[in-house]
Amino acid sequence: MPINHLKPSPVTTKILAAVIFNLICYINVGMPFAAVPLYVHQQLGYNSVVAGMAVSIAYIGTFLSRPGAGKWIDTKGAKSSVVIGLIVSACGGLFTLASSFFIAQPLTALFIIILGRFCMGASESWASTGTNLWNISRVGVENATQVISWNGVTSYGGMAIGAPLGIFLSRLPGFWGGLNSIAILTTILAAAGALLASTYQNIPPTPSSEPRLSFTKVFMRVLPTGAGLGLATIGFGSIQAFMALYFVFNNWNGSAYAISLFGGCFVLIRFIFKSSIDRYGGYIVAIVSLCVETFGLCLIAFTHSIIGTYIGAGLTGCGFSLMYPALGIIAISTVGAENRGSALAFFSLFLDIALFIAGPLLGFIHLHWGYYWLFLSSAVFTCAGIILTSILHYQSKHRTIVTPN
Repeated sequence: MPINHLKPSPVTTKILAAVIFNLICYINVGMPFAAVPLYVHQQLGYNSVVAGMAVSIAYIGTFLSRPGAGKWIDTKGAKSSVVIGLIVSACGGLFTLASSFFIAQPLTALFIIILGRFCMGASESWASTGTNLWNISRVGVENATQVISWNGVTSYGGMAIGAPLGIFLSRLPGFWGGLNSIAILTTILAAAGALLASTYQNIPPTPSSEPRLSFTKVFMRVLPTGAGLGLATIGFGSIQAFMALYFVFNNWNGSAYAISLFGGCFVLIRFIFKSSIDRYGGYIVAIVSLCVETFGLCLIAFTHSIIGTYIGAGLTGCGFSLMYPALGIIAISTVGAENRGSALAFFSLFLDIALFIAGPLLGFIHLHWGYYWLFLSSAVFTCAGIILTSILHYQSKHRTIVTPN
């Protein structure tokens, strides 16, 4: 094969140059996944509901900051959104570091951890949404599917890198190990990313003669596809918030590898089937993806073995992989260029809502009925997603075929 065929296209090269900031953001998101719930449960002494909440609280920050990030991108540009997001990520690392000074006061330490997680959630909405829209501006809306796919690859690839890295760092002895080492590396990566992003060229928002839609109208336009994304995200939430505790409950080692397997399969599917959305349409890809995710969650629930859990986590990653770009392309097509930032922000909001709900809801289910029902309940949500997406697909075909006389 000629060497030129192995080189990425100019469009891909341009996307990769900016998507590195999304990678940094999600490495920072992934590092505390296993460490924070174990820290809250084992060192601070709180139960599994609080431990799950400590992870999920980040998505309150993401939820509250999404609309502001979308409006900022539409009116002031995406580059500054990325820089702001990375600076807030560095602040999250500093809060996490500060919590170690109050470990003898569990409530205070928990509060500071929550502040750090809140910052990480806000950084995710500003940096990730900003990177998506910045890259769409850089390479054109005709390459939006490729942009969103690469953003997803770096999102879950970053978490796949961050999770085992966080476990490794959390096992280091002394003050400079444990959660402190994760906090320090988070701060350094985010600060370096913000400095690098500030050197890139800014692209002003797209001018438009059309009036911008209100937040309510944008929200209602993305509501159907956003709901489908939210139902699919519950499965991811069960892996993120409870896999580490599930391994501890079963006296197994290697929970970070299950999270990494989820992320690795997620990335692999993005590469292998990156053209399937353009070929078959977003709804078809979403329906197939939800079926695979449901099977993976059922495998975790029913097998009660470490091998079955690894395979189930991988299949869940495979199924969840294409959900965001498949439905996201449909979501942003419902508005004009002047509202794309808000549309993508509101669409992503459903992911945040689902992840926030997943922690306490699944924690409550586990507390009363155990891990079997926790993962089986997650599969019920993804089944509901199959039904909803199938209805939306039918409606879209009906609108296409049936025209007024």
